[in-house]
Amino acid sequence: MARHIVKVSAVVLRTRRMGETSKLVTLYTAEYGKLKVVAKGARKPRSRYGAALELFNEIQAVCYLRDGRDLHTLSDGDASLTHPSLSRDMERLVFASAACELIDSVTLEGESNDRLFQCLTGVLRGLEEVRQAQLEPLFWYFQIRAASALGYRPELVQCVSCRRHPDGSWRWFSAAHGGVVCSRCNAGGAIRMAGESLAFLARLQAIRTYKADVIPSLPQGAEEIRDVLRHFLAHYGGGRGGLRALECIDRLNGCTRVPAASHDRLPAES
Repeated sequence: MARHIVKVSAVVLRTRRMGETSKLVTLYTAEYGKLKVVAKGARKPRSRYGAALELFNEIQAVCYLRDGRDLHTLSDGDASLTHPSLSRDMERLVFASAACELIDSVTLEGESNDRLFQCLTGVLRGLEEVRQAQLEPLFWYFQIRAASALGYRPELVQCVSCRRHPDGSWRWFSAAHGGVVCSRCNAGGAIRMAGESLAFLARLQAIRTYKADVIPSLPQGAEEIRDVLRHFLAHYGGGRGGLRALECIDRLNGCTRVPAASHDRLPAES
């Protein structure tokens, strides 16, 4: 079976034990998308990988890729950028885990997407820099940018059906239609949200960097923004939008979440 050696830029999405001394590592790479690789001897005390395979690390990896196989071999890996502060703060750790989990859940192996890779590295770096009040808005920004990189950019300004700018204090968001719908075009199945919440998302969408000096702080109406984004990604992720890492945040915040499916029973605004 043909195989070839490649050197890739990668982020460590997750790892698990494999046998007595090895690790099964899921990488997201700039060149080949998601790759699953075996790092032989990675759990030995004097492993040549050292701490390079810690979660969230950006590494330069040398891999043996086998044609027609889903599991490959990691030959070498050196950390080019680590994120130690993410593991020292619970909220930063959870949002970083959620970002990696999201990438893992919505991508297929071997399909490259450089924009998505840049989204992932951007949010991991940003999570180290922003203030506590900016953490969740930064993650929302990542969700919006990731959706765009996957070809599902939500329309957050005008009605996706009639192209008018909705008026009034309430808006409707339809995952199935790909964004906001006005009260005249809403035929049911959309989520009602405050106009200010939708305007906040539109401002986030217009941002072009993960830098701390432009990411806003947590706004009023955070709960409905969470629900809209999770519902949207669940719809376009084949129902895989429920991230276990975010359930941890919900428990920390004492949130009681309404299942996304219940939104489909909301009537059109009269």
